[in-house]
Amino acid sequence: MRNLRTSRVARGTAALLTVALVTAACGGDDDDESTSTDAPAATEAPESTEAPESTEAPEAPEAPESTEAPESTEAPETTEAPETTEAPETAPPEQAEIKLGLIPIADVAPVFIAIERGFFEEEGLTVTTEFAAGGAAAIPALQSGDIDLAFGGYPSTYKAIEAGIELVVTQEAVEGAPKFAGFYSMPDSGIVAPEDMAGKTIAVNTLDNIVQMALEITLQDAGLELSDVTLVEIPFPEQTAALELGNVDVISVVEPFGTIASTTLDANFVADMFDGRLEGFPVAGWQVTQDFAAANPNTIAAFNRAFAKGTDVAVNEEGALAAIVPTYTSATPELAEMLNYPNMISGLDTENLQQVPDLMLEQGLLQEPINAADHALG
Repeated sequence: MRNLRTSRVARGTAALLTVALVTAACGGDDDDESTSTDAPAATEAPESTEAPESTEAPEAPEAPESTEAPESTEAPETTEAPETTEAPETAPPEQAEIKLGLIPIADVAPVFIAIERGFFEEEGLTVTTEFAAGGAAAIPALQSGDIDLAFGGYPSTYKAIEAGIELVVTQEAVEGAPKFAGFYSMPDSGIVAPEDMAGKTIAVNTLDNIVQMALEITLQDAGLELSDVTLVEIPFPEQTAALELGNVDVISVVEPFGTIASTTLDANFVADMFDGRLEGFPVAGWQVTQDFAAANPNTIAAFNRAFAKGTDVAVNEEGALAAIVPTYTSATPELAEMLNYPNMISGLDTENLQQVPDLMLEQGLLQEPINAADHALG
């Protein structure tokens, strides 16, 4: 996972050098004989007035050296507080109650772990969730303010940006991993490899999104084009039933629906969606409107911290995913143990994200190049 701070105190010394004045005294005798004749001798005052030697004042003004205050007052160096005080990260959220738009798939497990374990509550957030068919379906809800943050495939985000909708990616969440997403057919269909999909009807959860992009790469690697198949838009949870009913020839699903199709229909695993050229490809993350981002930086920071904690548990705690996925999907606990989970991440790497708009431009899903860094938080 990608995740991200010294103060210094200087002490000066001062020394004050002083020199004591040395004085000398002279005395007389009351004898009359010596009073009149010793006058010249009494004029030895010049010798006794050695004041010039005792007044070593020129050496005493070494005060400028003792006043080393400028060195001791290194205030500019001690004001490194901004580095040690992480106020921006701990400031309370501007909006304590937030609604998330997401898809009921294994990918979003870190959110539900964070809810269950109180990670959002620790950050001062109360979170509610609302399911959508895909990232594209959540964008109108973002614009209207019905939801505050949306999870979805990046292509929907960049398509919306090209259309003039001001969105910002705030957090990465999922990268491709072996068999977490794939293409499936009925066992007696004769469709067992990508080249067998020519002329067939294929279900995708959202047109012009990450699944369609992966399908096109898979077909190209088999010597086919996207135009060689017919696409039908069906939400992930409904695709297994559509395959069983014969409404489509192939479904394109992520977990848990791939394992559901395999175990309930004995479906053929036709191809892995994210291998070969798309191995480790950025799949999905979180997005907000630019207006929400500008008005709620602390809210987004709080969400990101809680999400990162949930992701850490999902990745590193054995059994955490199998325990949480059945709470918001149709997967049973037994099935959840069998799933092929994606690479779950947190943080934001715009160089990594840049792969998405670049491939979209290559596939004709974008008309002009988009710089991912221009549309990412920070």
